[in-house]
Amino acid sequence: MGALGAGLALGVAGCGVTPAGLIPVEGQSFSGSVHGGLQPVSGATIQLFAPGTNGYGTAAIPLLNRTVVSDAGGGFSITGAYTCPSASTPIYMVVTGGNPGLAAGTNNTALALMSSLGQCGTLGPHTFLTVNELTTVAAVWALTPFMVDATHIGTSPTNVQGLLNAFAIANDLVGVSSGRSPGNAPAVATVPTAEINTLADILSSCVNSSGSTVSTSSCGRLFTAATPAGGFAPTDTLQAALDISRNPGHNAGSIFTSYSSTSPYQPTLGVAPTDWTISINYSAAVLKTPNDLAIDSQGNAWVVASPGSSSSTVSVLNWNGIQGSYPQAGANYGHLALDPYDDPWLTSTLASNVLELTNSGTRASNNPFTSGGIQGPGPLAFDGNGNVWVANNGATVSKLSANGAGLSPSTGYATGGVSGASAIALDTYGNAWVADSGGNDVTVLSNNGVPIPGSPYIGGGLDGPYALAIDSTGGAWVANRTGSSLSRFSNSGAAIPGSPFYGGGLSSPIGLALDGLGNVWLVNSGSNSVSQFLSSGRPQSGAGGYGSSTLLNPFRLAIDRSGSVWVANLGSSSPNTGSITQIVGVAAPVVTPQSLAIQNNALNQRP
Repeated sequence: MGALGAGLALGVAGCGVTPAGLIPVEGQSFSGSVHGGLQPVSGATIQLFAPGTNGYGTAAIPLLNRTVVSDAGGGFSITGAYTCPSASTPIYMVVTGGNPGLAAGTNNTALALMSSLGQCGTLGPHTFLTVNELTTVAAVWALTPFMVDATHIGTSPTNVQGLLNAFAIANDLVGVSSGRSPGNAPAVATVPTAEINTLADILSSCVNSSGSTVSTSSCGRLFTAATPAGGFAPTDTLQAALDISRNPGHNAGSIFTSYSSTSPYQPTLGVAPTDWTISINYSAAVLKTPNDLAIDSQGNAWVVASPGSSSSTVSVLNWNGIQGSYPQAGANYGHLALDPYDDPWLTSTLASNVLELTNSGTRASNNPFTSGGIQGPGPLAFDGNGNVWVANNGATVSKLSANGAGLSPSTGYATGGVSGASAIALDTYGNAWVADSGGNDVTVLSNNGVPIPGSPYIGGGLDGPYALAIDSTGGAWVANRTGSSLSRFSNSGAAIPGSPFYGGGLSSPIGLALDGLGNVWLVNSGSNSVSQFLSSGRPQSGAGGYGSSTLLNPFRLAIDRSGSVWVANLGSSSPNTGSITQIVGVAAPVVTPQSLAIQNNALNQRP
């Protein structure tokens, strides 16, 4: 691991249960307030939790050893009442019940608010925290991939990093001290404050009430609109927020109408959105014309962009902004992939070479690589041994070893296609799946470059196959750009019944990724949207897809360890900048980089 990866990995252990070598610490005193809208909430019950580490959505650990209740002004103070598993343990606060400024004796049992406080060791006597609807929205949307309900938030022992990243993202959306949006987002980030305010106002309509759930009441209207299709109605505002976050396209208009434009948090959206996904846009000159992106083991997005006409820049981006930019003068690189050690590899079609950088951004030795039949290289992918497969501009692919030596002949391996591959992906057996958009087929080469029996595969609705991904069964999902559809094949190349699949806002899809539960995510070149399909092939996103209000000519996408979907946009709101969009917490976390998932036989599985 290079300097960048090592630095970001510090302090990630110690969430929930106490691993060997980590020492529990007595919590420091801190204070704060609880508000519903602009009204203090008195008599609310307060609890601190540490997320569990025995699996996703497992029971969180309650930390307070005495009852804490907000005072008449909504204030609270906690001193010596809790012990954390470690100083680096992330903790969160849940507030339930209380009187939101109504008649004496009122207790709104539907009131439930939340705030993600960060790592335990950051709290102290000078810490003041605000818990309100805004902190609830930020925490829920960021932590949805780890969350079942308020008392069940957890991760696996191997994805503490993803959980910590989610806590950091929540703090970017809304500050835990100020209780306002944006929070601690970096200068290059634009947070959708109006949407977050609107969601907070929607929750406030129920929080600032007696808690009645009759159909005509504020809570009743909200809970009815937020009820998932075929699911159960929420019973409090925190569960309602979680239902909206999990099903962002469901009843978006009805949810929007459950609040008043004069509600306390301003400014708000003027019209109902098509979905309630929350996206952060990162804009910078070095991100202009982003060609590709990939996620490393720490959750950083590596982006190759072409801000100049004859050069490229490789940048590292995360919730703290741009962590580094590495200009590559004199060459344009169009595709990027990360090896199992987080080292980025890039291809230059014009220069006919493959470049390897270290994960600290410096050029690796003996670069660039040109052997193995490299000719006008495009998409590339790694197998489980760290070998890289590269699609050429002719009907060939090349294979290089982990140190860049040619493993394929000087002519490359022939795919038998009619054109250069539009996409290439590796399964866990070392087979290379190659999409040929010109021939409307998918060829599969064995790890020594020989087409496997039955290949190339046709049928299944293939119509301009432009991107593909391998699932945990060894089969493939294929995005059809021409047909605006999604095809699926078994590991033997048989078309799955029902293929091709339509709907979900599909519009000339050109990028595809699978999340940790096998859901399929596609980026649409025909519209400013991202589509989601369940592993069954059923569309989950609506007719307009997700993210249409924030995406600008989306081109590539990738999923990280915290469940965010990162999208590279060819368009930009400024002629001198480019943009990367992070759609927060909509997917199931995945093992990153993808080459590591292949190496660990963990494709489309949660880490």
